[in-house]
Amino acid sequence: MNALRKVLVVDDDAIVGRSFDRVLSDKGYDVSTALDGQEALNKCNEETYDVVFTDIKMPGIDGLEVAKQIKARCPWTPVVVITGYGTEENEAEARVLGVNGFVRKPLTPEMIEGITLKALKQGAPASDEAAAIAIPQAEMVVPETAPAVERAGTLKDVLAFAGKAALFVAAPLIGLVYALFLPFYGLGLLTWMGARALFRISVMKRLAGFLKNVALFIAAPFIGLAYAILLPFVGLGLLAWMGVRTLIKRPEPN
Repeated sequence: MNALRKVLVVDDDAIVGRSFDRVLSDKGYDVSTALDGQEALNKCNEETYDVVFTDIKMPGIDGLEVAKQIKARCPWTPVVVITGYGTEENEAEARVLGVNGFVRKPLTPEMIEGITLKALKQGAPASDEAAAIAIPQAEMVVPETAPAVERAGTLKDVLAFAGKAALFVAAPLIGLVYALFLPFYGLGLLTWMGARALFRISVMKRLAGFLKNVALFIAAPFIGLAYAILLPFVGLGLLAWMGVRTLIKRPEPN
């Protein structure tokens, strides 16, 4: 190596930065570290790096945003995303941003040295053909899932459009069915409600008659007892009243 190559490692885990420094410093690299995205962008404003490694999950500015801003300022700078949260969405977004690769933790010293060499070989890409670093899958995962994600998104869009078109075509037929059958449905519903009302009235009448008979059955002995006790007094009172009336109507002697 003719000159020191400057490497920037961005990770909120200081151990990762120290690992890169320990491996690459002995190989003649000048390794700088940053604990967050803002610090990394500040350092990129101050000097130029030959390759940037950035974590993806960090407080504040995440790794994808760091990659986006670095690529906007220096498109020729190789940027490799290092993360323990490798997902298809992250890889697809990283590919769109133009990063040179996607590496998953944990990393061994051999992997660190290997991916650094391969990233530097990319140099300054002159066109979109230099889309990813040619690193073996065991060491570095190049984001090749974006086309599948794009195809999945396109298929979803087609299915959604087809569903809306089918609904648009079927809407008049559905409206016609409602217009034809709604009156019958209404009549049926009214009939059902009327039958239920009549049934309830009939039941209530039968229940009222039954309760009346039960009440009479229970009250009959008390009514008979009342008649037995009060009838003599009623008879005496009636006789007294008749006698008084006879005396009142008796003609006076001349």
